[in-house]
Amino acid sequence: MRKSSHLLFLLLAALLLPGAGARAAGSASGSFLRVGWGARPAAMGEAFTAAADDVDALYWNPAGLNYVKRLQQTFGHNSWIEGLNVEHAAFAVRSSTVSVIGAGAFFLNAGDIERGNKYGYTEGYYSANDLAVIFSYARRLKPRLAAGVNLKVIRERIESASAQAFAADAGVIYEASRKLKLGFTVQNLGTGLTFNKTACPLPLGLRAGAALQVSTNMLITSDISLPLDDSLGLHLGTEYIYPSVKGVRLALRAGVKSSAMSYLGATSAITLGFGAEVGAVGLDYALSPYGDLGMSHRLGLKIKFDLLTSKTEVGEITVVKDGAKVKRNAAEVYKEAMLWFSGKTASEKLSRDEQAVILQRIIDKFAPLGVDVSTARQKLGGGNSAPKP
Repeated sequence: MRKSSHLLFLLLAALLLPGAGARAAGSASGSFLRVGWGARPAAMGEAFTAAADDVDALYWNPAGLNYVKRLQQTFGHNSWIEGLNVEHAAFAVRSSTVSVIGAGAFFLNAGDIERGNKYGYTEGYYSANDLAVIFSYARRLKPRLAAGVNLKVIRERIESASAQAFAADAGVIYEASRKLKLGFTVQNLGTGLTFNKTACPLPLGLRAGAALQVSTNMLITSDISLPLDDSLGLHLGTEYIYPSVKGVRLALRAGVKSSAMSYLGATSAITLGFGAEVGAVGLDYALSPYGDLGMSHRLGLKIKFDLLTSKTEVGEITVVKDGAKVKRNAAEVYKEAMLWFSGKTASEKLSRDEQAVILQRIIDKFAPLGVDVSTARQKLGGGNSAPKP
């Protein structure tokens, strides 16, 4: 790991120190848009802007959808505060070797709300709910630079009154080194929700983050969140992946977030969770305390069909054979490249730095073609001086 990468990560963490006061607190409508989905990001203190690498990226940073190899789906339930429930569902599918499309929806249901008159007596009940539908497009612009955009259709309903709005998100992820990623998003840029002919702005926000892969099993993340109608927030998270035991991959997660500490107490900063993955199916859980408002419990089911990618779905690459240019399946050429790398490492006793240069070139060449380069990334991250052939 280069010293510059460590410095970049530490610099971002330093920038996260609280220093900005609330700006027009409570002035935005569509507050449900800030209720982030996904048990994995929630357990990591909602520090997911740079770490986004699966279908949950559709909410946190659409650029992260570029890490979806074939098809992923997710379904989630959030038993939130004061009896509020938030549900979401989404999918992301690779549409070409360099692009991914996705769509999702999340729905907040406030349940039955008591209607009272001026004398304090109950006169029945009414309901309120919120809905957002999201369409996403992500594209890898360069081997180390990915971008993505969301288009949102938003609706809020209170009893018989309703309002609609349209919004957009945009995000980027830059792989600064083989272990450090940096991310940035702008969220909810769009029209306001209009009730009774009065338009209220959406909760426009900026987020910047870093994700540091300390080792093969340990990830540390950090985020700055700067909402239009609230104070600057600090988010820190970590994830530890246990080696697979009898085909089960386990993860422990924890995090802190400063956004609610000032009015809900210090315990509201803590987030905890875990995950279990068997084959293509994963189940995640997150616990978030909200002071006197109670606990939030999130459950997420994720289905990843990435491991089922067939050779015909991977891009082709042009190689020179016997002086002529021919097109071959990129996955097959990648396997040959890794065998060549192992042989060259053993025969020439390459140093760790020399191995890193070759592995990074292999990743940069084949990852944009939809090839699963996890073996090269593991060798690159593991730092083994003599990889096994």
